[in-house]
Amino acid sequence: MTTTKAFDSYEMQIAGGNSGRVGLVMCYQGASFVGRIDFYPDGATLSSDHLWHPSSRAVTYVVLQMPMSRFEVVAATLRQEKPLQLYIDVDAGFGAATNGRGCLKTGTREPVGEFTG
Repeated sequence: MTTTKAFDSYEMQIAGGNSGRVGLVMCYQGASFVGRIDFYPDGATLSSDHLWHPSSRAVTYVVLQMPMSRFEVVAATLRQEKPLQLYIDVDAGFGAATNGRGCLKTGTREPVGEFTG
């Protein structure tokens, strides 16, 4: 089962002195939160990308886990590309599994060589 969440704005947070999550990108479509990308120290064991369904809400969010070494490329993608989406492929299997493999991706095909930076 795949879930795709388009977003048009984001907030970045970088934490200091933390052995857990050291960076965070929160993604929004309009005023609605749709998911986040969590960054952890390089070499840390990452949990699986997953769907997050808070019990207090009838909405599902995408949560991606990445090493801090990917932060710069993610930040550049956020600044230079649009439209963007959070994407996750979840193996539903038996029960209500929510772990899967996800990515940040452009929402459409892009022409080669369009960046004039």
